[in-house]
Amino acid sequence: MKILLDTNVLVSAFLSKGGNCHEILDHAASAHELCVTPFIKTEFTNVLRNKFHLSETLIKELLKFTTEFYIQGETSRSVSKSCRDSNDDQVLADAVVNGVDAILTGDNDLLVLGSHKGIRILSPKEYWQLGENS
Repeated sequence: MKILLDTNVLVSAFLSKGGNCHEILDHAASAHELCVTPFIKTEFTNVLRNKFHLSETLIKELLKFTTEFYIQGETSRSVSKSCRDSNDDQVLADAVVNGVDAILTGDNDLLVLGSHKGIRILSPKEYWQLGENS
């Protein structure tokens, strides 16, 4: 399964080693194809820099990791209004343009949709509940 990682899952995974999102990404990396896009990497950088005030050196290391170990998708140029947050609309558009099977997110504005154009929208808890992970 090809999974697009949303920013909040990446931030949680990298900042809380041993936490739920870290364990999920560790598992998912060996069982699935994980994808990030330039849009998500930019948002990830901005959150790490502006909300968590991480050093530029650490941010570069985390970005290097996402570049080396995840599929580098593309950011969609065509974005439709589906959510109240335009950033979420971009995530949905990126998922479509990259042909992913699922979006892994903790964002309630995305999770409430359940799916988008045949793409499942999963919370970290729902990821663990997938039958293929048993």
